[in-house]
Amino acid sequence: MPYFNYRVHVVQAGAASRWERRTFLNAWWSLYGDDNRWTPPEFARLRRELDPRRNEHLARLEATLIHVDALHRTGVRSSRTDQQEIPLVSVIERPLAASLSVIDPRLKGKSAYLALPHLGRDKEAFDNLYYHLVESLSAHGYHRLIAPVGLSPHLGSGWQIDGWDEWPALHTPYNPPYVPELVETRLNPLQDGWLYQAAVPRPPVTDPTGPATIRPFEPQRLAGDLLPLLAAATANPTAGFAPPDAVEAAFLLRSLGPDSLIGYLAEVDDRPAGFVLLGPDRAARARITHGGRSLWRRGMYATADWVGGKGRDNSGRVFFAAVLPDRRRQGIGTQLWRRALAAARERGWGTLTIGPIWQPPGAPPPAVVFLEQYAAVPRLGFRLYERSF
Repeated sequence: MPYFNYRVHVVQAGAASRWERRTFLNAWWSLYGDDNRWTPPEFARLRRELDPRRNEHLARLEATLIHVDALHRTGVRSSRTDQQEIPLVSVIERPLAASLSVIDPRLKGKSAYLALPHLGRDKEAFDNLYYHLVESLSAHGYHRLIAPVGLSPHLGSGWQIDGWDEWPALHTPYNPPYVPELVETRLNPLQDGWLYQAAVPRPPVTDPTGPATIRPFEPQRLAGDLLPLLAAATANPTAGFAPPDAVEAAFLLRSLGPDSLIGYLAEVDDRPAGFVLLGPDRAARARITHGGRSLWRRGMYATADWVGGKGRDNSGRVFFAAVLPDRRRQGIGTQLWRRALAAARERGWGTLTIGPIWQPPGAPPPAVVFLEQYAAVPRLGFRLYERSF
């Protein structure tokens, strides 16, 4: 065994000191930090969001910071007197798993979440994490775990299950290829989702005629009067996530970077009928600058025109989109899609990435049928897992 003396470090997010949050974040970051396929989040933003005093959404959750470490056997050497092999041991613990355990009080007595998990290859470390979760969640009356999710289950959820030759898009989860096999020793598949990508046509895109008036809107309205539209865009009955309320919606918009968001609202008879929210895919600059973790990298992350323009945003992301159920199949989705393509072309983006779009049991969801009609193709697959205990 290369590791021994496993320890599970646990601290309630609301009671964690600045040093404890820093220790957790350093352990979490180190697990994937050397993987050039990982698209890290913006470091400064994540550090703020892990502080409940600065994140109202996290503050109302029962969140626990957990990381597992162990000592590492680095090799052996022979004694000069009797040629006996003596194990060499690192005196510094090595992080092997890190995550948040999250109980959402809106889901009383139902499911708890494993949020932002980073896992090393070591199965015993994962078992230590899993059995700690079973014990602690059962003590709180929760007997079902869904994994993995972001700090909100409506952004960054799922473990990647294929497409490791692709570059992950912004705000999509990433994990090394060994992770699905590791987690399936304890968890069961719940639901699959796919990330779709569409090419932005070069000729000008004309707005089609339809029943709706399409106009720009302020994205912050999705945390206010347009909250029902965001609830429609994030609905997932299979997983049973709580629909976002105003607090969670404000967190989602803040996480996406409100300075770069572009929103278009569809109105019929002056009433909201649908929307699309998109923005630049800054995954490339996040990888090159390692999430802006250091001061000089933070400056590079904020500036597009460095190193021959490598920091420029050449593709876009559709983060959320929906048409209200009673307004579907009337051409409003096509109107919004055409307007999104036009906005992408105006900004010089070559592609638009959408999703992940979660697949319910049975027939493909309407969003998948719609995207495939417009030549969008699935790129990466993701999977949610669950376990009852």
